[in-house]
Amino acid sequence: MLTVRDKSGNGVSRWHKGTLGMLLAGCLFAAEDPELAALAELSDLPPLPNWMVTASVSVAGGYRDNILLSPTNPVGSTLLRGEFETMFLRVPVNAWDGYVFVNGAETRFLSADQTDHERTVFVVSELRWQPNESWKATLLGQGYHHDQVFDVSATEVDFATAALKVTGFVLAPSLRWKFLPQTWVEVKALGRQDSYDRDVDGYREGEGSVKIGQEWGDGSEVVLGAARRWRAHDSREQYTVGGRPIFGSLLKVQQTEATLRVTWAVDAAKRWKFGATLLHEENRDNGTGYFDYNRQQLTADMTWRAEPWELRFAAAAAEYEFPVQEIGIGITPEIRRKSDRRVTVELTRKINETWTAFGLVEVERARSNDERSRFRSATGYAGIRWSWDGLAKTIEEL
Repeated sequence: MLTVRDKSGNGVSRWHKGTLGMLLAGCLFAAEDPELAALAELSDLPPLPNWMVTASVSVAGGYRDNILLSPTNPVGSTLLRGEFETMFLRVPVNAWDGYVFVNGAETRFLSADQTDHERTVFVVSELRWQPNESWKATLLGQGYHHDQVFDVSATEVDFATAALKVTGFVLAPSLRWKFLPQTWVEVKALGRQDSYDRDVDGYREGEGSVKIGQEWGDGSEVVLGAARRWRAHDSREQYTVGGRPIFGSLLKVQQTEATLRVTWAVDAAKRWKFGATLLHEENRDNGTGYFDYNRQQLTADMTWRAEPWELRFAAAAAEYEFPVQEIGIGITPEIRRKSDRRVTVELTRKINETWTAFGLVEVERARSNDERSRFRSATGYAGIRWSWDGLAKTIEEL
């Protein structure tokens, strides 16, 4: 019942959400930035090419102290990590623009016996149609493959962590209406299909969501959202209250989610930028409620920029409550509880237009009154990145 979704509840995997967000923030301003629009309209300048290309390749070395997310016997290893990214950006033509983004990362553990690698591949493409400032329609497609150890203790019965290979696809159309100069509403539909190797159960998922946002200042915004998801498993069975499978049944799950996101840019230069997201999620199955849980989560992030330095900080705290599942035996067993904590710090220094040095530290901890759901893991690595920004190069040449 693993969901390839980052712990803030978004559809993009947590391993790439930050990377894609940074890249899009730097590239996908073409349709809305007035200076670039004016630049493209100047008759004495050559037209922009139809497609822009950005790319980067990075290598890093570091250490992870609990590769298998074990609660009792952590195994650590030195690691080597390689990553590549590329984006093909379609320059706006009339009301149309879009992009294709590809990311792949491979981590090799040099002194681990149970697993020697983790691998992720992520592809996303979006087509946008914006006939005027008030209306924007998008069609988003995502494909992904993950081969690594996951924490599945919130959704599984037989194990708390597992080394899994999952391949999935998402298709999501959306429509946004900006009915006031700084106020917008967006509706979105989403379809997802996840498949696993080793005959692990997959599922199909549908989602409908609505968001309303209020902008102020330069890059500051408040967004209130609500979503409903429906998931049908391919072969997984319902469970009794006591945790036993109900043979011949098929598990279905419904999730209801509410979010509040606040983003605050301190100044127009965006040297300091802060964000916080509050999430409430209710997970309900179609059987006895054995897989029911409520999740409350708070995430916070901060970015500081002062050329040539950039510092990014992110923290998340989640609490899970299971109204049916019980821990222990006896007359009054405990109701199961679980909490997750995660902190990530990334520091980068731009050496020149092409090369950047970076370092990252991530610490994750899971606590529970079920000993299978406890673990602590810390990862740190440092490396160097080579980048090519075709959009910036083209603008410089005009």
